[in-house]
Amino acid sequence: MKQVLELSAVDMSFRRRLLDAPHEAIRDAFGIHVPPHFRMRFVERDADLDALVVLPEPAATSDELDDADLDSVSGGNAWTDPDARW
Repeated sequence: MKQVLELSAVDMSFRRRLLDAPHEAIRDAFGIHVPPHFRMRFVERDADLDALVVLPEPAATSDELDDADLDSVSGGNAWTDPDARW
Protein backbone atom coordinates (compact mmCIF):
# COMPACT_ATOMS: atom_id res chain seq x y z
CA MET A 1 0.00 0.00 0.00
CA LYS A 2 2.89 2.34 0.73
CA GLN A 3 4.13 2.01 -2.86
CA VAL A 4 0.62 2.57 -4.23
CA LEU A 5 0.26 5.79 -2.24
CA GLU A 6 3.74 7.00 -3.15
CA LEU A 7 3.12 6.44 -6.87
CA SER A 8 -0.29 8.11 -6.67
CA ALA A 9 1.40 11.27 -5.35
CA VAL A 10 3.65 11.65 -8.41
CA ASP A 11 1.87 9.89 -11.29
CA MET A 12 -1.42 11.63 -12.05
CA SER A 13 -2.44 9.06 -14.66
CA PHE A 14 -2.04 6.26 -12.10
CA ARG A 15 -3.91 8.38 -9.55
CA ARG A 16 -6.89 8.81 -11.89
CA ARG A 17 -6.91 5.07 -12.58
CA LEU A 18 -6.93 4.34 -8.83
CA LEU A 19 -10.01 6.51 -8.50
CA ASP A 20 -11.79 4.90 -11.47
CA ALA A 21 -10.54 1.29 -11.57
CA PRO A 22 -8.31 0.46 -8.59
CA HIS A 23 -7.94 -3.27 -9.27
CA GLU A 24 -6.70 -2.67 -12.79
CA ALA A 25 -4.46 0.23 -11.78
CA ILE A 26 -2.68 -1.86 -9.15
CA ARG A 27 -2.39 -4.85 -11.48
CA ASP A 28 -0.94 -2.79 -14.31
CA ALA A 29 1.48 -0.79 -12.15
CA PHE A 30 2.69 -3.51 -9.79
CA GLY A 31 1.67 -6.85 -11.30
CA ILE A 32 -0.41 -7.62 -8.21
CA HIS A 33 -3.80 -9.22 -8.75
CA VAL A 34 -6.29 -8.01 -6.14
CA PRO A 35 -9.23 -10.45 -6.12
CA PRO A 36 -12.42 -8.92 -7.56
CA HIS A 37 -14.39 -9.82 -4.41
CA PHE A 38 -12.06 -7.53 -2.38
CA ARG A 39 -13.90 -4.22 -2.61
CA MET A 40 -11.87 -1.04 -2.29
CA ARG A 41 -12.20 2.62 -3.09
CA PHE A 42 -9.62 5.38 -3.26
CA VAL A 43 -10.76 8.95 -2.61
CA GLU A 44 -9.11 12.33 -2.80
CA ARG A 45 -9.31 14.93 -0.08
CA ASP A 46 -10.89 18.12 -1.38
CA ALA A 47 -8.56 21.13 -1.24
CA ASP A 48 -10.88 22.95 1.18
CA LEU A 49 -10.71 20.15 3.78
CA ASP A 50 -8.12 19.82 6.50
CA ALA A 51 -8.92 16.14 7.10
CA LEU A 52 -10.85 13.32 5.48
CA VAL A 53 -12.03 10.79 8.06
CA VAL A 54 -13.58 7.39 7.39
CA LEU A 55 -16.14 6.60 10.06
CA PRO A 56 -16.10 3.19 11.79
CA GLU A 57 -18.89 0.66 11.34
CA PRO A 58 -21.97 1.52 13.44
CA ALA A 59 -22.19 -0.26 16.77
CA ALA A 60 -24.80 -2.98 17.06
CA THR A 61 -28.05 -1.58 18.42
CA SER A 62 -29.78 -4.88 19.06
CA ASP A 63 -30.62 -6.04 22.59
CA GLU A 64 -29.81 -9.58 21.49
CA LEU A 65 -26.56 -11.24 22.51
CA ASP A 66 -24.04 -12.03 19.79
CA ASP A 67 -22.67 -15.56 19.34
CA ALA A 68 -19.63 -14.97 21.56
CA ASP A 69 -21.83 -13.69 24.39
CA LEU A 70 -24.24 -16.59 23.99
CA ASP A 71 -21.37 -19.08 24.17
CA SER A 72 -20.11 -17.51 27.38
CA VAL A 73 -23.47 -17.73 29.16
CA SER A 74 -24.95 -20.95 27.79
CA GLY A 75 -25.08 -23.76 30.32
CA GLY A 76 -24.88 -21.54 33.39
CA ASN A 77 -21.89 -20.74 35.54
CA ALA A 78 -20.41 -23.83 37.18
CA TRP A 79 -18.50 -21.78 39.74
CA THR A 80 -21.65 -20.42 41.37
CA ASP A 81 -24.05 -23.26 40.58
CA PRO A 82 -24.04 -25.69 43.55
CA ASP A 83 -25.78 -28.34 41.44
CA ALA A 84 -23.16 -28.25 38.67
CA ARG A 85 -21.63 -31.67 37.91
CA TRP A 86 -18.05 -32.00 36.70
